Amino acid sequence: MSSSSDSDEPQECPLCCEDAPIELPAYETWLQCDVCEEWYHGICVGISSSECEHIDKYHCHKCVEKHGPSSYNGPALRRSGRNNTRVDYIKLNEGQPATFNQYLLRLDDHEFLEDEFDHLDDGSQVTSDWIRSRDTNDPFIVESPEGLDMVMPESSLTVNDVASIIGKDTPVSVMDVLTQEELKGWTLGDWAKYFHSDDRRRVLNVISLEVSDTELDKRIKRPRVVDEVDAVEKYWPESKRKPNKFPKVKTYCLMSVQDAYTDFHVDFSATWVYYHVLSGEKMFYLIPPTPSNMRKFESWSKSPEQAVSLFAEHVKHCFEVRVKAGNTLFIPAGWIHAVFTPVDTIVIGGNFMVMQSLNTHIGVYKLEARTKVPTRYRFPFFIKLCRYMSELLARKWCKLDKQAKSKWTLNELESVFALAAFLEDKLLGRDCEADEEKALGDKAAAKKHVSKLLDLVGVELESRMLPEEWANRELQLREGSHFRWIRPGMSQGSLLLASRPRRSHAANGVDNTSGKYISKIRKKTAERAQLSRTPKLRLVRGRSSAENSKLGTDSKDSNSGGENGNGDDALVALGIGVNRSRRRKLFAAGRASDSDSNGSSDSDVDSADSNGSSSGEDDSCQSSDCGDFVVSDGEDSRRKPRKRKFGQTGSNGSLQPATKLKGAKQRIAEKLKIKL
Repeated sequence: MSSSSDSDEPQECPLCCEDAPIELPAYETWLQCDVCEEWYHGICVGISSSECEHIDKYHCHKCVEKHGPSSYNGPALRRSGRNNTRVDYIKLNEGQPATFNQYLLRLDDHEFLEDEFDHLDDGSQVTSDWIRSRDTNDPFIVESPEGLDMVMPESSLTVNDVASIIGKDTPVSVMDVLTQEELKGWTLGDWAKYFHSDDRRRVLNVISLEVSDTELDKRIKRPRVVDEVDAVEKYWPESKRKPNKFPKVKTYCLMSVQDAYTDFHVDFSATWVYYHVLSGEKMFYLIPPTPSNMRKFESWSKSPEQAVSLFAEHVKHCFEVRVKAGNTLFIPAGWIHAVFTPVDTIVIGGNFMVMQSLNTHIGVYKLEARTKVPTRYRFPFFIKLCRYMSELLARKWCKLDKQAKSKWTLNELESVFALAAFLEDKLLGRDCEADEEKALGDKAAAKKHVSKLLDLVGVELESRMLPEEWANRELQLREGSHFRWIRPGMSQGSLLLASRPRRSHAANGVDNTSGKYISKIRKKTAERAQLSRTPKLRLVRGRSSAENSKLGTDSKDSNSGGENGNGDDALVALGIGVNRSRRRKLFAAGRASDSDSNGSSDSDVDSADSNGSSSGEDDSCQSSDCGDFVVSDGEDSRRKPRKRKFGQTGSNGSLQPATKLKGAKQRIAEKLKIKL
């Protein structure tokens, strides 16, 4: 395979149209077929410049059937690790574009769920309190920009206008739809020329042009609710907002041609995102952030099948949402989504982090680390933002009274706890990279703030949950990877809270109905715990008078049933009748007489019974098998079994030698009458 750097200069590409914009950077890469020696543009045959460096032998569409496909001398360099979609040479030979969009076929073949989300006529009710008190984390669409208190450019804005306003020499990242790879070397002037040309043999897309601090940014004002809930605006100190050291994710200008497609993804660190369609139309395919879906997404992202399979085929719920010109779509944290462009479209949007979604932000940040997402595609300065948030929140919580703390929703409290636990792990060096350690700054001060947050917020969370709930929920929050899809009617608390009756939310988003319910259950739990700690009365065999005298105990102070040691009072107190006590004595006396006389008749036992009611303590209770019965609690040391050691005295005071157990060899030797 030869490239354009060889001595033979390529003349023209047989696949290019007459009006192809060959002066664009994408047309600078050439490939020569090693069989017919024909030259082609890399963009015309669907091969990027990075992949060209790893091709050993290249076979064009005319020679591939006879000589086989091209061979590689190593893996191609790709950002996401996905395999490139193969070029359809049959379509190419028939005169159709080499980059025939395979994604269209997959989208057409799949059956998506209909849009079930909220469609608001205007944005008058979209406030920070409304977002805090919502009983769902579903996306929602605002049909009209009225009430959102935002300013957007005119709908007649074109790509040429964007290039003129910002500057035609401004670098821009262009994505190749076929391979979902980034193409470098483009400027806004090059992109405007491609966008307004008729030759779109290669479908390209611009989705990451950040326009903050530009002339276009002066014509844009984000929705009011975004400024109210954005964590960067609330917690990043004004004095430390320096250029290139501050997250610039506020405003993006997205410019997509017809049939452009962005595959399923989660926005960096699971940030919320808003899309306002200036002109054109967008189709969104939304998948909820359930734990199962997130695990499947992580596996799919690492799989080589990512380029040839549609992620929607692996999940149960995938909704199709159409966003038209003038509509504004809000996507909450963690939602997996893909975007298709049916017509040329210009969109103004932006990303922002929200307090009650911090646990989801942290969970996706860890997922990005596990899947090796490059730093430039993650939320910028994420660790530093978390550090600033912990500092301000720790100072704030030290000053809050009980009433002010009660206004915090359960989601917000859990998010703050997850933030503190996440920073604690980083401060302890758990999975902490070098750049993250540098962003933490003064570790001693950071540990102080994190410790305060864990203590203060942990106490508040524990007071709002049952003990077993908090024990389960604390582990989930410390893991920082909790994802959930909250539907209308479901609890916004932990998984254990889902079994409770639905809580009604006040205007300020605070629970007002479940306090009595929780107090009642907590009281019952405490009563059961107290009852389990109370020692239970048991009937046990007491010590003899000789043993009591040795131990220095008074028989009157013992728990025995009386001075005579027969235990009748104790048995009656336990609900056991005197007749049962007499039967016990008869049985014990019978065993004693059997061992002494070796064959006494039953009549002797009967006589003992007839006399036992008046003077039975003289015969039956002297035997070792008929000790005194006493009432004892569970902590009585006399309940503990005692092992007799070698040389220990028995009940009669004689020395009892220890009996040596016979082993298997000894027993066999005795049977065979031999000596070992």
